[in-house]
Amino acid sequence: MSTTLIGIVFILIGLGYGSLSFDRVYDKTLGWLVANNWLTPPPEPKQDELRAILGRKPTIYFYSTILILMGLYMLWNRG
Repeated sequence: MSTTLIGIVFILIGLGYGSLSFDRVYDKTLGWLVANNWLTPPPEPKQDELRAILGRKPTIYFYSTILILMGLYMLWNRG
């Protein structure tokens, strides 16, 4: 695959993953799968320090921003 296509895919995945931070999108996608027993969430582990600090939404923002930046970097340095 070309670097341009991989960069665009990273950006799209980052945007898609970032949309999970909105409660309605989360409830319609992953929340629906959990509610209808298509997925079973893992048992709650003991509180992680990082998870206790960030929480669900800031973690999603962080990872989606990283994915988007990786895609932009690939598009910038494709030559």
